[in-house]
Amino acid sequence: MEILDIFSKKEIIMAKKSMSTMTLLELIGFILAAVGFFCPLTKGKIFGSNGGSGLNFIKNLFDSSKGNTFQEIMALLILVFAVLGIVVILAKLDSIIGLVSAIGGIACGVLFYLKSIGVFDSGLSKTLIKGANKVGKAVAEPYIGIYLLCIGFILALVGALLAKKK
Repeated sequence: MEILDIFSKKEIIMAKKSMSTMTLLELIGFILAAVGFFCPLTKGKIFGSNGGSGLNFIKNLFDSSKGNTFQEIMALLILVFAVLGIVVILAKLDSIIGLVSAIGGIACGVLFYLKSIGVFDSGLSKTLIKGANKVGKAVAEPYIGIYLLCIGFILALVGALLAKKK
């Protein structure tokens, strides 16, 4: 009987502990990134999406007539890392997985963007000039999805780095 009383008291104490501020910031970041993935990314035609969401790229991954699978895989990984970060925090799993999820989401986003401006396809100087033109267009017409993805993963990374983990 005494063991049950101790166990009950321990559960009550654990239930009273709330999520730290940085862990909450990390969770909010991952949620923003996941929501941003489903929102329109741009107002105009960039990344070949005509303002579509990240789901357009995942849909193209399963369409055999589309040839650019690298970007589609990166888009899928961005979503996977955002959802993994949410699950890790809510399930209170190892904290290093949350940090890896934030870094992985940012890395996949950067690789996705570099592929979209053609860095992996041609000479570097030619690519940088083309990329600068595309960056100008992208900065001129980003939409809510791009903002939420960037802000979300940055908040998640800051939260993961500053959270006091056990």
